[in-house]
Amino acid sequence: MARRGKKSAVAKSHRHLAWETLSQRLKEPISFVPRLPVSGAVTWTIYPKSGHFLLTGIPVQVPRLIKVTGLERTMKRILAVALLVLPVSAFAEVKMPCVFGDHMVLQRDRPVPVYGSAATGEKITVTFGGQTLSATADACGHWRVDLAPMPANATGQSMKVSGTNTLTFNDVLVGDVWICSGQSNMDMRLGGCKRPEDIASANFPGIRHFTSSGGGSEEPLKEPRGGAKWVISTPGSALSFTAVGFYFARKLQQELKGAVPIGLMLAAVGGTKIELWLAPEGIFDIPILHPLLKHRPLTDGTYSLFNGMVAPLAPYGARGILWYQGENAEISSQSPESYYLKMKALLQGWNRVWGQADMAFYLVMLANYGELQPTVVPVLKSGGWDADTRLQQVMAMALPHAGCASAMDIGISKVSWAGYHPENKLEVGERLALWALKNEYGRAEVVTSGPVLRNVALAGNTVVCTFDYVGGGLIVGSKKWYEPTHEVPGGKLQRFCIAGADGKWQVADAVIKDHTVILSSPNVVAPRKVSYACWQNPEGANLYNKEGLPALPFHIEDVTAQYTIAASAGEGGQITPAGKASYLPRATVLYTITPAQGFFTQDVKVDGASVGSVRAYTFDPLQKDHTIEATFAKTAPSYTVTATASGGGSITPAGAVTVAQGGTATFSIAPEAGNRVALTVDGVPIGARESFTFTDVRTNHTITASFSCTIAASAGYGGSITPSGVLPVEFGGSQSFKIAPLPGYEIGSVSVDGADKGKVDSYTFDKVTASHRIAVKFKSTGATGGSIPCPEQLIFACRAEALPATGNCAEWPAHAPEGKRFAAIGTPSVETIDGCKYVNIPYERAPGFTVGTYNEPIPCKGASIVLATRPVRNGVHSGWASIVDVFYDRLVLGIRGDTGQVCVRRNGGVEDSKAAIPDGQITILSLIVQPDGLYKVYANGAEVYSGRGGKAFDQLVPGVAGAFAKQITIGRNAPDAWTAYNGQIGDVFLYKTALNEAERKQLEGFIAKGLEGNR
Repeated sequence: MARRGKKSAVAKSHRHLAWETLSQRLKEPISFVPRLPVSGAVTWTIYPKSGHFLLTGIPVQVPRLIKVTGLERTMKRILAVALLVLPVSAFAEVKMPCVFGDHMVLQRDRPVPVYGSAATGEKITVTFGGQTLSATADACGHWRVDLAPMPANATGQSMKVSGTNTLTFNDVLVGDVWICSGQSNMDMRLGGCKRPEDIASANFPGIRHFTSSGGGSEEPLKEPRGGAKWVISTPGSALSFTAVGFYFARKLQQELKGAVPIGLMLAAVGGTKIELWLAPEGIFDIPILHPLLKHRPLTDGTYSLFNGMVAPLAPYGARGILWYQGENAEISSQSPESYYLKMKALLQGWNRVWGQADMAFYLVMLANYGELQPTVVPVLKSGGWDADTRLQQVMAMALPHAGCASAMDIGISKVSWAGYHPENKLEVGERLALWALKNEYGRAEVVTSGPVLRNVALAGNTVVCTFDYVGGGLIVGSKKWYEPTHEVPGGKLQRFCIAGADGKWQVADAVIKDHTVILSSPNVVAPRKVSYACWQNPEGANLYNKEGLPALPFHIEDVTAQYTIAASAGEGGQITPAGKASYLPRATVLYTITPAQGFFTQDVKVDGASVGSVRAYTFDPLQKDHTIEATFAKTAPSYTVTATASGGGSITPAGAVTVAQGGTATFSIAPEAGNRVALTVDGVPIGARESFTFTDVRTNHTITASFSCTIAASAGYGGSITPSGVLPVEFGGSQSFKIAPLPGYEIGSVSVDGADKGKVDSYTFDKVTASHRIAVKFKSTGATGGSIPCPEQLIFACRAEALPATGNCAEWPAHAPEGKRFAAIGTPSVETIDGCKYVNIPYERAPGFTVGTYNEPIPCKGASIVLATRPVRNGVHSGWASIVDVFYDRLVLGIRGDTGQVCVRRNGGVEDSKAAIPDGQITILSLIVQPDGLYKVYANGAEVYSGRGGKAFDQLVPGVAGAFAKQITIGRNAPDAWTAYNGQIGDVFLYKTALNEAERKQLEGFIAKGLEGNR
């Protein structure tokens, strides 16, 4: 069994050292640098003053080793021991996340959370808007106050937060805050919309913008990365705002005469799928999605962007969510309607993390995209940007406080960058604003959507379609960008189709009659199926309402099929809609439950089973008949939340906690030092959390905290340890490791917590109750060595030994083309593994290096890339992953973050190896491309993949993929970081010739010798 190290005699003898005693012996200020497990240096200064200390700095965790200057040796020992026993929170000044800052917008008409960190027990006072509230920092150093609801206020005020220090935020407005999230069409900035007149007139003091960036995280973060700030809309700043969000906010400012300030919080990443944005809290009551709870964030990406970009915004007060995603839909499908269910989970989860129950959720329906499909047969699935995704977006309109703004008539019919990212975000944002104007700003007369199919009825050889959201009536419409929809008198409806039981689809004759559309075809005597606009590109679909909004698509497989829901309410309240109603298969239906004055909802039962005293219930896509009944009473029920914890930590409060109906219960989870927590709610695991809050409690719950230790496993060059990385191990459990050398190497040593365990090929930790480290070194069984061949053919060469010893590096000193240099993109940092330096490239921050911009082709006779790397799986799937990227797609060598496959590009398309590079294994990777396009990939000297290109490889031409594709980069591609790598990179060599086998081995031997520490 692995054991903890013994405490030193110094620690024993001075465990209870009094600070007063130590302070009396200090005669001058001293500074010391604790060794912390984070990059960068932290300095604390102690000033002896009136018998006590004043410490300044940013303590992160209790230091193990202390470097002190200005004291005698005996004083150093005493000080180090005192710091070991002093709680770190005793050093903390008042701090707040960067979401609090000058020019911020606070949420109106509801309690406003104001929160941060401070020393345990410190009193914090918040003053704003005539209110003064105080809180005391808890045992973890957290504090929070909730300002009372305030009306909108477009006049800037100051907020003061005081403790041992004082923070002041100026020009603070009160209005509505909207979280803008999704993928690249939400992330598209105003500057990309080619409307300079909108930028020039973007002087809106009441619109403020905050950007959450930094990518994914394995666990929810407390603070947005990068220290973002609130920015006021001006012609100089608005071009970097989310375009959809800007036009949404501008419409509201114009309609409301600037009376309600709008805050936009952007958290969006191009190419992402919905699972990355989910919070586990939203899934535990959707059983069909429970398989997602088995996924670790950095294994397949699920939850990772919520953890890294959305969770840091919570619980900052927000009105709702603007959601533009679906082009890439989902990673995997758990049911035919799982994309809809994930939107439901997203809304539930974000509500629960924010401690709210009524966030608005306004989503954008995908724009038309791609080539026109000539077939009359509906194509629901087309490998992305699917018609069925749009159908599920329609389903989401039945979620509480939800709405859908269609962009289906304002896309571009091209397979191109502009097709992916249509520039017309003005009308998208303004259509979203219609929902807010009606629901949040009391404009009851506003029509928010185009026609939405309500039901169908068979009438002889015709099908009669009835609609909601008909507004002033149905029309045949014609729409051009930035112009109002025009009615086409005598026009013919298009993109409707009809089929009989034989499934042979025909173009439907579609005729408007009052608020219905009647479908028929002379070739379909007995209609059974109808469909509208169900293609990836439904351009030409022209059913509108008179308000100019396009009808949403629909697809009915059997017009004779109906399901019923029977809804009833007891005395003391009502359910809406009431009675018995028929619905189409796959329909989603929202029911709301409202108690009368003096009554409380006692229970709601669906199909006879209680779902709690809920305010609303959505029937997910119907597949059978249902009943729903609500009962009421004059006394409110109460509920029990039962909290338990395993060994290795605690949960507070513990045991059975009684909560009133609609109340809140918060639980704090504290693992013992070095341990991790895994939380389970209502029997469903949701991952690591410091705390968990049940809001609007209307049923019984359970919460269990299970704790695990961690084992950090690493290996130097020459082999692998499996598994590798930092692994959680259940408290009291065991973990085994296997160690395997590469050919030509043997195990040199295995150390556990610094103690040599010999040359063992396996090791097991039993009954683990503390965290541990296991490290393996390998040594060559023969002579190794080499040199750099063909130096005159190098395009560039960067050597890891030239990197700085630690910290971030703004430049990588290297051999580069004349006039070029290896300049940093973002903040790449240096990491040391087994005594060798590497550049650390975390995918979520997408750092890297650029070797300059090129305008002329580079002549070549084939090409070669040889490098050292350590890939780390992060679960992210993208078009490719670039370790070295020449001109975006002319020559690329990378390793995918989800599978570990090697990916190669040569003048265009992406090809992947079948074999994977082991996760966490230091690997020498070589790509040799011959002049005729034949190429081979080698990993640690062994061939792993080969292929042939269709073109001669005689030049590297910049700009083929676009004006952006003119850079050579390391760790990512240049324009958007979609292809960012995840792992560490050492020596890198790029040649404009194909190395022969002897030359390749010579260079690989040179790199290997350095990795063994023998260069």
